[in-house]
Amino acid sequence: IYTILLTARNVLDDLVTGMDAGADDFVTKPFDKQELKARINAAARIISLERNMEEKNRELEEKNNRLHEAYEVIREDLEAAARIQRSLIPQKNAESIGISYDWLFCPTQFVAGDIFNILQIDEHHLAYYLLDVSGHGIPAALLSTTLSQILTSSPNFAGLIKRPQPDPPYYRIPQPREVALELNERFVHDDGLQTQYFTMVYGTINIQTGMGSLTQAGHPSPIHQATDGTVQHIGDGGFPIGMVPGVDYDDHAIVLQPGERLFIYSDGITECRGSDAHTAFGLERLVNVIRNGRNAPLSEVMHLIETELERFRGNSHFDDDVSLLALERLEKT
Repeated sequence: IYTILLTARNVLDDLVTGMDAGADDFVTKPFDKQELKARINAAARIISLERNMEEKNRELEEKNNRLHEAYEVIREDLEAAARIQRSLIPQKNAESIGISYDWLFCPTQFVAGDIFNILQIDEHHLAYYLLDVSGHGIPAALLSTTLSQILTSSPNFAGLIKRPQPDPPYYRIPQPREVALELNERFVHDDGLQTQYFTMVYGTINIQTGMGSLTQAGHPSPIHQATDGTVQHIGDGGFPIGMVPGVDYDDHAIVLQPGERLFIYSDGITECRGSDAHTAFGLERLVNVIRNGRNAPLSEVMHLIETELERFRGNSHFDDDVSLLALERLEKT
């Protein structure tokens, strides 16, 4: 209700009292009909605007409610996708035929373009990998999940990292470079329309001897730590998979003695930006944490690395997916 006072009381205090009591406007007597009519028309316009605003606010509130409901559905779907993706990576602080392993996994969003795993090929051999798909979010996570299925699920498993052959034992374990070559053949696009690629470290190890090899496809060089704490970087680069057709990959021999460790990590760690947004965490900081944790269990080393990253970053939110897979050959019993 819009109230206009038509009054002969034109003392300022009286007018202020009337306005404070709820009046919207006033006209003093004697009054002009045209002026009063103009003020009434103005009041009608104000009421109309207020009604329109109320209607717009109701519509906006309904849209916000619908957006909130849609966001909750998307959030629930992404949380479910994150749970599915985490189910594809190994258990933390676990063991597998002579190897103990642990990991660090911090997606920048609900789901990550990074993924890793350890696979038992047979009673004496393990395969391991860590890959990083270009980009972030759902597109990268879809490809990383697809790659995990290709590498681990059966019939692809039998054809990719455990090749059938006619003679006993009726399979052979291909060299890591062969696996990288085949993946590149599957995912490269000759038409130049490739929008996604991925970097990877893939390797195999004989648990009886500790001997193995790995291939590096555009991924940061793994860190081999001896029992005395000294470290060695393995590999010197290589092409990402799915970027260039017809490229070759190299195998790098590695012997993991009892008590020695192997750290495979994504560039989300070394390229993590500090609170000043200019300085990167870098390889040296990572190596220092690994050295300092030489006598600690792998689970504690993972905690030390995550703590140091968050301290350097200033918070626990990272601009890129952070992943690290650590293996330690168990002492002989």
